[in-house]
Amino acid sequence: MPRISESHLEEVKRYLDFQLGKIETLKRLVLEKGYSWVNFPEPKKGKVYAVDGSRMIKRLSGAIIYAVSSVAIGEDLLQWHEIGLVSPYKHVDERIRLHMETLESRIGAMARDIKGADLILMDGTLSGSIARPPAYINGTSKELYEGNKIDFLDTLRAFLELLEGEWERWKEELEKGALINHSTIIARRENLFEYLKERTSFIGEIEHDPTHRENLVIFLEYVEYLHALDKLLGGQVAFIAKTFYTDDVVRSATADKEEHALMPDVPILDAISKERGYFPFEYHRNEKGIKWSLPEPIKKLQREGYLRNIAELFKKEPAGAITPAYVRFVNGGVVYLMETLNLDEELLGLILGVSEDEYVIPLEYAHHSVVIKKQEFDTYVDSIVNALVGEDERYLSFLRYGREPLE
Repeated sequence: MPRISESHLEEVKRYLDFQLGKIETLKRLVLEKGYSWVNFPEPKKGKVYAVDGSRMIKRLSGAIIYAVSSVAIGEDLLQWHEIGLVSPYKHVDERIRLHMETLESRIGAMARDIKGADLILMDGTLSGSIARPPAYINGTSKELYEGNKIDFLDTLRAFLELLEGEWERWKEELEKGALINHSTIIARRENLFEYLKERTSFIGEIEHDPTHRENLVIFLEYVEYLHALDKLLGGQVAFIAKTFYTDDVVRSATADKEEHALMPDVPILDAISKERGYFPFEYHRNEKGIKWSLPEPIKKLQREGYLRNIAELFKKEPAGAITPAYVRFVNGGVVYLMETLNLDEELLGLILGVSEDEYVIPLEYAHHSVVIKKQEFDTYVDSIVNALVGEDERYLSFLRYGREPLE
């Protein structure tokens, strides 16, 4: 890029000066509303594991190969690595993200079951995961469900029961070797339709329609994600986000005021105090028009006792079940967003027991441990491509990389 332009600098400065002009008024309104920073409790010793995930994608001429990884790190290290392949047509990026988050939830729940963790720390937010399903989910499930509700629900029940059996096998594998390094997404398993066909007539009705087959696989991937998240929420867990733009405090303080302003919370919190501590608040999602919802077939299953922990969240609205707070671990440090289902001194004490300087040590270690390096991933994919093409040259038409001449 060329050197910094004075006009660019002035444009940014004008925006910042405009926002700074609102700070004092908004700070006063927030304090009048009764919000304040709260001192942390004493640190508490405990067994804390942190989870993070990573993904890397390579778009080839006829297929998309990707890698997803998750780790849980505390007293020990648990690892879960998978290579996946999807066609380049339907919701690729969202499905790959969901695959990664499925592994994160699984390994977090496993760390509790296998290692006896008192607290699981997750990178990111819980609200972002459950506020609404991926945009494509209702579209892929609606036609299937409306066409034959009874048999479709039977299919989901059979699939969830299969996942329960696989869960125990994965747990045994992690207990023995602390590592899973093979594909575990059951929704894409080659013999899944034969398994389900023996338990429900629904599969026989759709198995010869490629669109219906693919839509069912995509929906089952989402069910698999919910199953893993439900396991994770079965114990004490806290989500800590580094990047966020929440404004619930400002919205609450300026409701019905002339001074209503579009401003993220963090600059106001920073103006109120720069000392360490936590700042509890409540979400006001309905004011933003965000609907917290699950697809109708999932709601039906929850009434039967499936996915109990997620069902508990949706009894009224997750905005009331999730307890958010802003946290700052050192004076003058960065403000993070934390979400949990039970914000209390014990949970805060456990987090403080593993925090150092501006961040939480296990989360920092998890982040560095899980990163998939592009060069290593490219080398791995090249090895797969070479092995396949060596077996049958016709595979090459699906496996060319269009950006290769530019690299």
